[in-house]
Amino acid sequence: MKILVIDPIFGISGDMMISAMIDAGMPFQEVQDMLRKIPKPLPAMAPERLTQGVIDGVHLAIGKSELHLTIGEMQQIISKIDVEEKIKQDAQSMLDIILDAESKIHGIRRDELHLHELSHVDTLIDLLCVAKGMNYFKIEKVYCGAVPCGRGTIATAHGIIPNPPPVTLEILSGHAIVLYDEPLELTTPTGATIVRHYAKDKNASPPFVVERIGYGLGTYKTAKPDALRIFIGSVETALSDEHVFVVECDLDDMETEYMGAAADRIRASGALDVLYFPVHMKKGRPGIRVCATVSSEKLEDVIENIFQETSTFGVRVAREGRRILRRKETTVETSYGPIRVKNGFDAQGRLVKTHIEFEDIKKIADEKGLPYRLLLDSVRLEIGHRNRS
Repeated sequence: MKILVIDPIFGISGDMMISAMIDAGMPFQEVQDMLRKIPKPLPAMAPERLTQGVIDGVHLAIGKSELHLTIGEMQQIISKIDVEEKIKQDAQSMLDIILDAESKIHGIRRDELHLHELSHVDTLIDLLCVAKGMNYFKIEKVYCGAVPCGRGTIATAHGIIPNPPPVTLEILSGHAIVLYDEPLELTTPTGATIVRHYAKDKNASPPFVVERIGYGLGTYKTAKPDALRIFIGSVETALSDEHVFVVECDLDDMETEYMGAAADRIRASGALDVLYFPVHMKKGRPGIRVCATVSSEKLEDVIENIFQETSTFGVRVAREGRRILRRKETTVETSYGPIRVKNGFDAQGRLVKTHIEFEDIKKIADEKGLPYRLLLDSVRLEIGHRNRS
């Protein structure tokens, strides 16, 4: 598995991330070729090699531009640009993170938003180029350490505001930060968005083989190097080790007919799995134990949903290790139509398990009036015959 580890030595911004990717080996021509497809006058850009102390890296010099884009213009450019679909999906998802954060801190709907600094064309450039870099290096998972932020105040289009800016803090909610005693905007909203979108696993990176290192340099003059470092490498094992949380509660006063619906909503709030089973509680009373497995990113959402959907007044939370097979989902064309199939691979990369998506079987069986089991067995035979041939 190919991973990228972000080491935000002195914070992170969009242009520093692009610079680090160029330093790690992404040709600047790849960036230029993509940006030429944007039907807008873009500022001049050129990678410069700089040195800060003992650190040698790349600084992406971007010329001045007065071009500001509406939210609709950004969305349209992202949706229409002629690049791989994954690049467009990532860029749009990052833009959504920014819009959701701005909407929340200003207390208005997204369709009422008017971006100020973030409406500058540089934001669009950052989102597309970072997505391009992730696609170029074929990154499957991203890790990031605690994100440095400055203190004091900074000047913005809204006037003097606290440092770090509220929008940056909102985007980084749930991710570890560290405050440096510097009156500088060390991490920008776009930099925070990159972390929020890509570094979904808050755990430390697993052991990996370093293949490339990149330094993206900024222009702040301080005692600390204004640098962002990235590592690109491979995790040797096809098994994925990660940590999850197990959230449990015991219920003795909840109507059992609602438990199935409650479990569905807990899953929908982000739980990886939800189990519930009968237990005997004090004084021999029958009860139900609810057990949800959840990632660190969704932990608070799931706990809140358990409180909303069940009668419990408290939950138990334990952090546990989880080992899973490397998974890859494909869509297989069958005589009944396209059906999603999840494949699981062992440490040597061999296919050891195949799971046919239940929802696809259910949908087709309902549409054609077929028994679920009959359709499942037929699809299994068809896929198995195709794999053998």
